[in-house]
Amino acid sequence: MGDFRWNEFYHDLELEKARRYFFPILLLLLQILFIILFGVHSEYNLRPRYPNGSIIIQSFDEPPERGDVDTFYPMFQDVHVMMFIGFGFLMTFLRRYSFSAVCFNFLIAAFVLEWAIIIRGYVFDWNLSRHVFGVDVQSLIHADFVCAAVLISFGAVLGKTNPAQLIVLALFEVVIQVWNEWIGSTLFCAYDAGESVYVHIFGAYFGLAVAFVLHKADVLESAKEGSSYASDIFSMVGTLFLFCFWPSFNAGTAYGDGRLRAVTNTYISICSSVLCTFILSAFLGKGKKEIIHIQNATLAGGVAVGCVADKNIGLFGAMIIGSLAGTISTVGYKHLLERLKKLHIHDTCGVHNLHGMPGVLSGFAGIVVASMPQRSLYKEGLSEQCFGGGLNRSVRIQAAYQAAAVFLTLGLAIVGGLLTGLFLRLPIFNTPDQDTYFDDSLNWIVPDDFVDAETSAIGKLAKQLKMNMPQLNEEDMPPAEIDDGMHLTIDVPNQQGKIRISLPFMQANEINEINELSRRPSANRHPSSIRSPHSGAHTALSLPPQLSSSTIHKLSPHMTHVARF
Repeated sequence: MGDFRWNEFYHDLELEKARRYFFPILLLLLQILFIILFGVHSEYNLRPRYPNGSIIIQSFDEPPERGDVDTFYPMFQDVHVMMFIGFGFLMTFLRRYSFSAVCFNFLIAAFVLEWAIIIRGYVFDWNLSRHVFGVDVQSLIHADFVCAAVLISFGAVLGKTNPAQLIVLALFEVVIQVWNEWIGSTLFCAYDAGESVYVHIFGAYFGLAVAFVLHKADVLESAKEGSSYASDIFSMVGTLFLFCFWPSFNAGTAYGDGRLRAVTNTYISICSSVLCTFILSAFLGKGKKEIIHIQNATLAGGVAVGCVADKNIGLFGAMIIGSLAGTISTVGYKHLLERLKKLHIHDTCGVHNLHGMPGVLSGFAGIVVASMPQRSLYKEGLSEQCFGGGLNRSVRIQAAYQAAAVFLTLGLAIVGGLLTGLFLRLPIFNTPDQDTYFDDSLNWIVPDDFVDAETSAIGKLAKQLKMNMPQLNEEDMPPAEIDDGMHLTIDVPNQQGKIRISLPFMQANEINEINELSRRPSANRHPSSIRSPHSGAHTALSLPPQLSSSTIHKLSPHMTHVARF
């Protein structure tokens, strides 16, 4: 058998089978854990009532009760749509990765909502006397906010991670994000109505840190990373959903006059970022606009105004912030994306430009506004727990803690992302090579019109199996067969006997790809022949002298039986 090492091949197949089932098993175990935790420690957080059973009514300027569904549910509904439709469709711009973009977004969001309710319950809402945490509509809104941070991080590694890696990333990130927000909001008492610091900055730089650690040089060489006319249109659908509902995101937990200011300031700021993005994109493109600017930078005003959304910044202030955000974000997409790649940071969705830099701008706006107490109204959010004077905190101390919250968030996001990325590099999570990047066919049963045979993952597998053949004798490699049940069976010699490998070609497009490629002339074919019931002719097919891990990875999902005999 020449230099082909079948023991290693068999070991790699077993490892790939373990990887294939690692994701559903991990998700199942975590779901069982969540069920137990909800069953033991959660309860409904109902609105307080008088002894006669009537509901206690708060005044307009008082914080509403957390169980007040009428107050919070409309905002929750809008934010929920942003998570599943807005973020989901915004990421469908990759022409070969749209299934994964929108469906993995769906998966991660649902997973994070459960996990975030649990972690926030233990950290923010734990009842020490009764040993439970309450769940209400405000809990659901905050879970959506945590979800946004994880989905932002997902955007940085989109197309370069598998589902198991994404679940583990979310598992770690939720814990770090919740503790960061608890320190910033409870101890530092740094206001951030629209979660620009605790969500956008954190999610962006956590994701970029993970992308840095997971970086492989061949990702820059992948020809599959790109959009099409149709995929960009779908991405614009996500942009428009996010644009329409962003005021609800920034005003989700505000109340009274603060809610009015949050909605209005966000509305004005995000409109300003739209106009400035179109203006700057036309200038940078010498009269022509780039769709990537319109899909993303137009939303930067919603991010940048978040920290001060409920403050009295004036409509002119909201316009200034939105205009600056649109400008910074557009320039980032035009010039910084490629430069970050030279630093080994491949930012698929450009989260640094949409969430990172506008988030930092929002944090800076929070520091500036804190120095103007008549506009920041910062004392409304103080408590006895606050560091630096509690209820008697001075203006300078408030500004200092606003800055401290930004730096703490940056530090925890980067360090947490680096450590998470190192964990995701373990062999069980391995993603082999550039052929698996940005390609739905690795994780999904794709339709016949997905891509042409030459560039699909199964097409490349067929080419590798067909073209890179060792020169072997007939007796060394018994003929393989494709039966009427569409199973390719190969019996290969082994030190302990033989290994039988059975591969089902389950899709018609895969059969056509194999047949099409096999009809083309190729050098160094092995004389062993396969008779395909679809081709009506004998075609040569054999195994290369040394299969790469990527080939094993792509071969493994099609294996139905590997046995020694």
